Amino acid sequence: MTKRRGLKKKLISLYVLLVISVSILTGISSYTIQMSVYMTQSEEKLQNTVAYLADVLAEQGDEFIAFQELFLEVSDNVYVPMDYDGDYIDAKNEFYDKFSTEYPGKVIGKDVDYSDLSEELKVLFVTYKHKYLYHIFQSISKKYDIIYTYYMVPAGDYYMYYILDPVPSSQVIDGTEYMILNDKVPEPIEEHEHMWAAWDTGEFTPGFDEYDNQYGKTYACYYPLWVDGKKMGVVGADIEIATINKIIVGNTIQQILYMALLVSVFGGLLTFLLHKFYIERLLKLEKAIEDFALTKDLSIAKKIKNEINGNDEIHDLANETSNMIESICEYVDSLSEANEKIRFANELANKDTLTGIRNKTAYDNEVQKIEFQIAQENFDKFGIAMVDLNYLKLINDNFGHDKGNIAIKKICNIVCVTFKHSPVFRIGGDEFVVILENEDYDNIHTLIKQFRDTLNDISMDETLEPWEKVSAAIGWTMFDKQTDLGVQNVFKRADNLMYEDKKNMKATRN
Repeated sequence: MTKRRGLKKKLISLYVLLVISVSILTGISSYTIQMSVYMTQSEEKLQNTVAYLADVLAEQGDEFIAFQELFLEVSDNVYVPMDYDGDYIDAKNEFYDKFSTEYPGKVIGKDVDYSDLSEELKVLFVTYKHKYLYHIFQSISKKYDIIYTYYMVPAGDYYMYYILDPVPSSQVIDGTEYMILNDKVPEPIEEHEHMWAAWDTGEFTPGFDEYDNQYGKTYACYYPLWVDGKKMGVVGADIEIATINKIIVGNTIQQILYMALLVSVFGGLLTFLLHKFYIERLLKLEKAIEDFALTKDLSIAKKIKNEINGNDEIHDLANETSNMIESICEYVDSLSEANEKIRFANELANKDTLTGIRNKTAYDNEVQKIEFQIAQENFDKFGIAMVDLNYLKLINDNFGHDKGNIAIKKICNIVCVTFKHSPVFRIGGDEFVVILENEDYDNIHTLIKQFRDTLNDISMDETLEPWEKVSAAIGWTMFDKQTDLGVQNVFKRADNLMYEDKKNMKATRN
């Protein structure tokens, strides 16, 4: 016989769980609040830093424009030691001495254009300016406790030229280690969203790009550089969160320990009082309920009323339990029948009668579920695909609604087969929604191509009737926790992309 677990033991277990839960929730809450404050402060610091550096570069006007153009031209001949200490004065003097020799009495940028300089002067000018700007960027990094500051220029196809690189690659020439300047580095847009947004829009975009690489976990902020109305490049700055994260974790652990101690003291006192004044009576009620479960003896109801007395909620509970026992047998059969009816009704309410897939009501219920997961579980790995059947009205008008229904069921089958790992809903006469998840979420590009290839093959199949040659527009997008407030934002974006696809299809036909 299975040993009955005592109510006291259950209460102690609940008490232990309470201590653990409160401690964990306290830790999560404390960590989240501290991290949120830190992230807000960090974003503000990074934004001020990149904006300031952009102003420093912009204030140099034509001289900086010339530097950037000449840097891209002669950087392969510019040599800056890896151990460069920030002293740019010698490089500056060397350039101006050489310039005065070749152009006595002339002023660079006024009497002599930068592009007309000799190759040697171009190299000296770029060397001096690079050392000067590198010194400025490194000084600002130290002053504001920022791990990296840098300046980049787009190189096409999502590549960036690093003109001012805080961690440059190196090369050894004649025993001396030099920086490799003007590195061309791939920067995929999916990994550097804010970087490319700053360049493409020419405006600062709040938020971070997050990196986890050989330099540690960092957050990066970007600012577009404009010089005399000309968009030149992007200024970036990174912060490393490892150090501050250790501090926050330490504070969080300390708060967890304090809270655990406090809850333990009050919880222990509460457990003692509950056992003394309530648990013993509850144990009698528990035993009576167990006896009823074994024997189904209705006389136990009267026994409960007689033995469990008092003037509190336990007495009320005992009376209610007694009444429940007296009526439970009467209702058990009708309850079973009612449950079956409810199950059947729920199934009908959420099922599309024509296609057999889930309907608009089921979609709305699923949206509510996802909204809850986003809010409570930080859920973000899903997308939405909108599919709209083309020419349904034309099919109905020319061939009848029964043929239109055939077309609807056929496009429905294609959608379900293509996105077989995701729920599909019919939300209108010719509209379907797919909530992308699991393998479909990871392989969306392949599935979109497969969907379109299937429709293309159907359009070329001369054995099919006109209403069987189904055509459809599709639009899809993924949830972005940085910008999307909920499912509706993703839905609207997918719907708009679907209509863009429909317009493109019409334009192609015309």
